[in-house]
Amino acid sequence: MHFTHKKALDGATVLFKTGSIHALLGENGAGKSTLAHIISGLLKPTSGSITYDGEPLYGSNSAKPRIFMVHQNPKLAEDFSVWQNALLAAQKSTLKPYNKKAFTAQLEQICASWNFQLNLNKKINSLNDSERFYAALLCRLAGKPDFLILDEPTAVLDSVQRATFFASLKKARAENLGVIYISHNLEETIKLCDTISVLRKGICKVTLDNSNYRTSESDILHIMFEDDAALKKPSYPAQSVPAGQAAQSETSSVQTERQIVLAVKDLTASAGNRKNLSGISFECRQGEITVVKGEKNGGIALLENILTGINPPEYSGSIELFGEKVKKITPALLRKNGAGIVSSKKYLVSSNPNLTVKELLMPFLTGEGFTHCKKDAEAVQSIIAAEKIDISANEPVSNLSGGMLQRLILARELEPEPELLILADPLYGLDYKTVRYLEDRLTAAASAGTAVVVLMADADDGFSKWNCLYEIKEGQIHKRNDL
Repeated sequence: MHFTHKKALDGATVLFKTGSIHALLGENGAGKSTLAHIISGLLKPTSGSITYDGEPLYGSNSAKPRIFMVHQNPKLAEDFSVWQNALLAAQKSTLKPYNKKAFTAQLEQICASWNFQLNLNKKINSLNDSERFYAALLCRLAGKPDFLILDEPTAVLDSVQRATFFASLKKARAENLGVIYISHNLEETIKLCDTISVLRKGICKVTLDNSNYRTSESDILHIMFEDDAALKKPSYPAQSVPAGQAAQSETSSVQTERQIVLAVKDLTASAGNRKNLSGISFECRQGEITVVKGEKNGGIALLENILTGINPPEYSGSIELFGEKVKKITPALLRKNGAGIVSSKKYLVSSNPNLTVKELLMPFLTGEGFTHCKKDAEAVQSIIAAEKIDISANEPVSNLSGGMLQRLILARELEPEPELLILADPLYGLDYKTVRYLEDRLTAAASAGTAVVVLMADADDGFSKWNCLYEIKEGQIHKRNDL
């Protein structure tokens, strides 16, 4: 598959079977999502062939297997209910006569079989992240697929939901469903998948038999990156403040010299009838990385909404910026105080697929707009070059892989050297090497004086560079050394 400036796939050959869970692994930009989009019919390949039972998959005379994909960012009709979205998916382009009662009964049966609960009458725009995933999954299951393609499916699920989902996947496999599973979580992939294909630069390097569920993570990483340097811990600037657990040994005098940039005191907030945050207090100082972890649906999303000012709930308690109490945080207030924001919704809040790469990056550079178009364009090109991303400034953001998009968003927010940087779910969809790169950038930013706040779900592992680590459990916050 050839795009304007690159080959997303360069002769990839893979065999998939029904009654099997087959993983597609590879670094960001390796071609996983492109291959999935071709298999599901969303893209036409530049060359090569796709066959099903030996016949051309999209030939005019071939039987059409049902191959459906659940995307990282589910594409749903926001103002429609769950059951209406499922009806559109099941009926495709034609709306044949249907019986609502019988159809919703079928949907309820699917939910029960896959062990998740979902209010079929709720509109999509009122669902939380995990409910949106289940709604997208339900839409695809309603079509009775032969193959189901899942792109980073567990990122929005908590630990209990992940365990239940994996059990349901194994049950569906036993009933002859073919599953193509795209993920960056190697530990979960090895425990779940029967076979593992590793892509690198658009080529399938190897397909591993994982029927004993004991494939080595290190072996997969070496195939993905093909060099030891990518697997070593990153080096940090000599002047940077040490992060991680070692940083906790700093003397109290050094701690007091650093200005408190963000202070949260006795924060309590509820979603619906459920209290998700109760008496949350923590602070982040200049030149430090503060990490707050928690279950995806256990308050960490609410905390993001409050701290970024994006769709915040009603809450009590207080928040201080640079020692000044603020009545209500808004994105405009944060920007005015020199803060950068990286939302967990990178596709629709921190970015948008309808933008070009230039439009994604330009507003946060010189700030001069049309009066300095040439200067802004040069700055955009400089960021793209520095990130070593093979894309034109005029290409659509939708051509970027998830990892590439995350890197450009972070580079955009770091460009003005912010006093405060708030990141939510920064590891979502990132490969091992990009996670190390992210740590490098954040540590360098902290060494330059930025106060960094990282909000992440418990499912995101692998982030190890921090000065203070907090965990939210059952609405209460605990410092790491108090756990």
